[in-house]
Amino acid sequence: MSSSPVSARLQEFYRESFVWDAHAGIFPDPKVNLSVLEDWRSNGVNYLSVNVGFDVMDPAHVMATLAAYRRYVLAHNDRLILAGRLVDIAHARDEDKLAVSFDIEGMKALSGDLDMVDVYHALGVRQMLFAYNLNNVAAGGCHDNDSGLTEFGRAIVRRMNDLGIIVDCSHVGYRTSMDIISESSKPVVFSHSNPTVIWAHERNITDDQIKACARTGGAVGINGMGIFLGENDTRTETMLRHVCHVAELVGTEHIGFGLDFTPQIDVDVTEILASRPDYWPAGNLYDTPGIGHAGPPQLLDMVNALADRGFSEPEIRGMLGENFLRVASQVWKNS
Repeated sequence: MSSSPVSARLQEFYRESFVWDAHAGIFPDPKVNLSVLEDWRSNGVNYLSVNVGFDVMDPAHVMATLAAYRRYVLAHNDRLILAGRLVDIAHARDEDKLAVSFDIEGMKALSGDLDMVDVYHALGVRQMLFAYNLNNVAAGGCHDNDSGLTEFGRAIVRRMNDLGIIVDCSHVGYRTSMDIISESSKPVVFSHSNPTVIWAHERNITDDQIKACARTGGAVGINGMGIFLGENDTRTETMLRHVCHVAELVGTEHIGFGLDFTPQIDVDVTEILASRPDYWPAGNLYDTPGIGHAGPPQLLDMVNALADRGFSEPEIRGMLGENFLRVASQVWKNS
């Protein structure tokens, strides 16, 4: 936790700030009870990108999850708003609701069909990653012999730019991320990735990747998962070390949060995780018992730590959400 109590002034500052979490780590499955989204809304988060699938799953599972999550969000419009435009996010904030859209981790969900990008966009996907740890037909993964962005992958980048879907470089390899950044005509993000200089993990990203992302006008979302912050270390001061490094490297205007928070769910995911252990290779701490996650309740303490470190209120507001909102304003259509 941070070194000093949170003052009433900072509590009010946090309540008044716009808060964007660029990636939830909720396991994507049609049977998941999305009442867990209240963990974000009740802790002051205004917008959340919710994962509906990743490359371990077949496309039918991704589509079933997306359909179920859409139905839940639309049925609970007293607390949630399905956000496809910036105006939806503004309305949600005005009405004390959580704005939600969806992301997909990896392009296996397309089944090799570029037109599926349009379908997912129409259903509420506003952010897409190109690979989940391992190579696929579009891109190279961070835990694989990174093959770079394929011609199909390049076509996907262009289609995402045209439609207004945020191009996300998390989970891909170094070469692939640089290819994506070069191909994109819009700002790109690493929605939930930490600097490898602070913690050397294959899922984290180099200073070169951070700088390249910043040059597009994009943002890096600090990941709250313990094994990407340190040795299963979710302390606020550890997250602060990652923030400070990125700030010194490219400035606070390219920092946000993608907590990758995984709340407790009542779905047994053992079978699907055990079916492809190669997606989480040995030696990367994935077998750590009780992996910790810094979640939405820790954001207020993070604000306190940032203020203690000397960051200004405008800088903190940017990191809390305005920086990712800026990216969305440049990428999303009908904003």
